[in-house]
Amino acid sequence: MKVGIYKDTLSNRRGADIAVLALAEGLRERLGTTKNTKHTVVVFDKKDFEKRITEPWDVVISTGTNELLDLYDHFSLRPLRSLRLKEQSLQFPFCVIQQFHTNPKSQFKRKHFLRNWKIRRALRHVDAIQVLSERFVPQVERYGAPVSVIGNWSEHHLTTQPPNHLTIIYPAAFAKGKNQKLLIEAFAQVAAEFPDWRLRLLGRADGAYADECRRLAARTGIADKVYFAGFCDDLAQEYACCAFVAFPSASEGFGLVIADAAAFAKPCVMVEDWIGTAASDGGIVAEPTPRAYAQGLRRLMEDPGLRRRMGEAARKFASERYSRERILDKWEALLKRNKTAPSFASRR
Repeated sequence: MKVGIYKDTLSNRRGADIAVLALAEGLRERLGTTKNTKHTVVVFDKKDFEKRITEPWDVVISTGTNELLDLYDHFSLRPLRSLRLKEQSLQFPFCVIQQFHTNPKSQFKRKHFLRNWKIRRALRHVDAIQVLSERFVPQVERYGAPVSVIGNWSEHHLTTQPPNHLTIIYPAAFAKGKNQKLLIEAFAQVAAEFPDWRLRLLGRADGAYADECRRLAARTGIADKVYFAGFCDDLAQEYACCAFVAFPSASEGFGLVIADAAAFAKPCVMVEDWIGTAASDGGIVAEPTPRAYAQGLRRLMEDPGLRRRMGEAARKFASERYSRERILDKWEALLKRNKTAPSFASRR
C-alpha cells in the first residue's frame, strides 16, 4: 500500500503539524514491510505537491480544506457541459480520505462563496471523512462519504515526577477563540487568595490580542504574576512541573492540550468537556464567565489532593481511550478498508 499524507505547510511544527507527522510515523511502524509487499507512507507539502500528486498512490490523506482545494484544482473538478465528461472529471485517481483537525463548520468562511462551494463539491467525491469527535459527525455526514471518528494521541510520556510548582499553564496560540482574556480575568479574582501562585501563558506572544492580554493583566493588578512565556520548545517540562492546566478555549476540534496534560496526570479547567476527561472526573468544566472560571481555578488551587485524584483519573481515561495503539488501530482499519473498496466517487 502506498499512502500519501498531504499537508500544505509543515512550518509551524505544532498543533496539526505535530499530529500529522505523528500519524505518519505511527503508520510507517504499523504497516511496516510484510512478505513480498512493501508499504510506504509519505508526507509532502505544497512545494512538492505538483510532483508528488502524480505518483501512483493507493490512498491520499488530505489534512485540511486548503489541501482538499489543491486536489480539487489539480484534477479540474469543475462542472462541464457534457454529463459524461462531468462524471469523469469528478473521480480522483486514488482514494481520498479527508481529515478535519478542527470543527468542520469553521472551514466555511463568510463571504467566501466560491471557496465554500468548491469545498462542498469536493467533499461529495472523497472516499471517507475523518473527524476528531462524535459531535462533528452531523456536520459532514450530509456529503455521503463514510465518516470515521478518530481522535489524537499525546506524544508526551511521563518518565519521572519532578516537584510541582504553584503554577498554572495554558499552552495555546494567542487568539480570541483561545480565550486567554477569560483566564486572566478569572486568575485576577483569586490571585490575592493564593499569593504564591503564578500563571504561565505559553504561545507566541506578539500581535494585537497578546498586547490586549498584557494590558488586561496590568489593569487587573496581576502583571507580576502572569508570564507571557512565548513559544516553548519543551512543553513536556512545562506539563511535568505545573500544578494543573487551564484550557478556556471556546472552539476546538479536539483539545490535544487536555490529552497532553493527562499524559502527565494533570487535570484541566475547561469551558467544555472537549475529550471527555471531566465526565471521568479528570477535570473541571466551568461556565465561560470570569466568576465561574475563577471558582474552577480555586477548587484545584486550594486542594492538592483533588489535583492528584483528578490528574490520575485523566491519565487513566486518556491512556485507555486515546492511546497511540488504539488510534493507530482505527487508522489502519480505515486505510485498508479504503484501499480494497472501489472508489466512492465511482459508486455514486
